[in-house]
Amino acid sequence: MKIMKRVAAALLSLLLVLSLAACSGGGDKADFEMDVQAVYEELAALPGMPAMIVLPEDKALDFLGLDMGDCVQAVTAINAMNIQADEMWLVEAKDGSAADKIEELARARVEQRMQEFENYAPDQYQVLENAFILREGNYVVLLASQDIESLKDVFYEAAGLDK
Repeated sequence: MKIMKRVAAALLSLLLVLSLAACSGGGDKADFEMDVQAVYEELAALPGMPAMIVLPEDKALDFLGLDMGDCVQAVTAINAMNIQADEMWLVEAKDGSAADKIEELARARVEQRMQEFENYAPDQYQVLENAFILREGNYVVLLASQDIESLKDVFYEAAGLDK
């Protein structure tokens, strides 16, 4: 009888350990942190990057629809010449719901800009067609550039992420 109780206790302990391990989900995304300003500065310093305008909070809402009340930290920048499609968003949302909203906003922004450039500037349409949108935990990143591959490489390195 004592052996049965010990076996049952051991099995329950094992079950508890396994269930806790399953709930942790690896923890990679929850543990991810990024200084969006530092990453932006590395991206903006890339050779050949066009002049960008970092949008103040009120302009991010006006131009992009991005409500800074949904953000912990954010850097949004658009090409200084509005006839080019280069754009960068590096945003940490306040929670998962806000991150969902911001990710959808980023996707809608790319679609809107594609419509603007489709018949007007086919080369800029192509830039938007190759735009990079990444969601990592509560972080949302939008990168659009002529040299998107170099920008992505620097982003992954600066953010400390694996491709």
